[in-house]
Amino acid sequence: MFAQGGFPWLFGHEIRLLWRGSLLVRSRRYVLVPVLMVALIFQGAALLLAGAISRHPLPLPEMILVADLNLFFFGTLMLSRAMSAAIEVLYSRGDVDFLLASPVPPGRVLAVRMIGVGMTVAAPWLLLGGALANGLAVFGQFWALAIYPMLLAVALLAAAAAFALVVVLVGRVGPAVARRIANILALVMGVVIFALGQAPRYIAPAVMAHFWQAMMPLHGDAGLNWIPGRAMLGQTWPLLTCLTFSLAVFGLVWVTLDADFAAGSITAAAHRPGGRGRHKGKFRASPALAVWVQNLRLLARFPGLVTQTVYRSLTLVPVLMILGGRVHIGAGKQVVAPLLTFLAGQLALFFISVMVGGDQAPDLAASAPVSPATFRRARLGGAVYATLLILALPLAGVAWREGSVLPVLLAGIAGVLLSNLVVGLKAPIPLIRADFGKKQKGTVLGLILGVAVSSIWALLVWVAVTPDPLGWLMGS
Repeated sequence: MFAQGGFPWLFGHEIRLLWRGSLLVRSRRYVLVPVLMVALIFQGAALLLAGAISRHPLPLPEMILVADLNLFFFGTLMLSRAMSAAIEVLYSRGDVDFLLASPVPPGRVLAVRMIGVGMTVAAPWLLLGGALANGLAVFGQFWALAIYPMLLAVALLAAAAAFALVVVLVGRVGPAVARRIANILALVMGVVIFALGQAPRYIAPAVMAHFWQAMMPLHGDAGLNWIPGRAMLGQTWPLLTCLTFSLAVFGLVWVTLDADFAAGSITAAAHRPGGRGRHKGKFRASPALAVWVQNLRLLARFPGLVTQTVYRSLTLVPVLMILGGRVHIGAGKQVVAPLLTFLAGQLALFFISVMVGGDQAPDLAASAPVSPATFRRARLGGAVYATLLILALPLAGVAWREGSVLPVLLAGIAGVLLSNLVVGLKAPIPLIRADFGKKQKGTVLGLILGVAVSSIWALLVWVAVTPDPLGWLMGS
């Protein structure tokens, strides 16, 4: 059973590959300390939240509704992530065609990789949901431990649905388009969640209350649509029903998809993107300009550039609403200036990481008769250019509506740009592969440092534009 090509052997090999490709391993051991610190902070916050929930329990219908909504959002986010992961493990490694040429049954390969993707997409939500479940269990709410099996069940459903969609899409349009669809799905879901979070700011409270009341399950309602929520709350039969349904769907997809999986894999291996015609060569005026244009092209060719940029720029929605007079939060400038500072830092870090990670021939560039500083300056200039291009409109709005904070805001943006660009050059954030079969670059340490640096600069700008920043602490 444990011989090469057997299910346990393949599964163990898959786990090793997933572990070697994880952020923690690629980031090396110095990232474990901040990760453990973040985990402790999350668990501490979860204990505080669990204490509040235990002291102020919600009625059962409201609990069921909250559980159902969370499972819906988790499932959708898991599905979008599972689609990208399915494309990665099936087509980006470049080993499926070799496995299919061996005496290993295609269904066995498919099953192993479906389970691996399910575990991958479940892991972050198990860490977050598990922290809350642990906190509630400390306060005697042992029903919360059902969060663990329910998130695993949702992950298996998401993996099964993702593999079914990916195999069909890749067989028809190729892996690049399939990955683009996954990025769009993630963006749409992120926008929906963000819009729901901001809804109370532009929808009357009475309308929102009526909407949620209409969605509430009636007392004693045992409809099929509320079974997942009841399972999340630890009710035995709903939990067993959800687990059985998840395993049945997973098994059905596994059994029926192996032939299409094999055909789609061969199609993907032979797939080549269509050409764009002949490109006329053009000599630039200087090496610096040529390298700058090269980095902008690397940025423009990055898969999912638009969706990831829009996703990171969701903070522009409240900024534009405040500047347009639609929403009033504080004095306006106290919110707009820190948000734009934080956004500038995150965009700069993203763009510089794309340029650093997208360069697939650094040795070739190093052999050119050009100073290494030229390449660094070109990347820095390209990232600054792309960031300011996105911030041009909101900065114009600030100059028009809140001109008094513009000098402070510009100083904060300059500082956060410089700080995050230095971080990005030394420790770019982890991103999806620049192209199939290419080695992924990036470290989660860069992600942690980038968020920390952006938050510090945003805090400094907030202190500078707020007349009495410590007034809330002093009770004034």
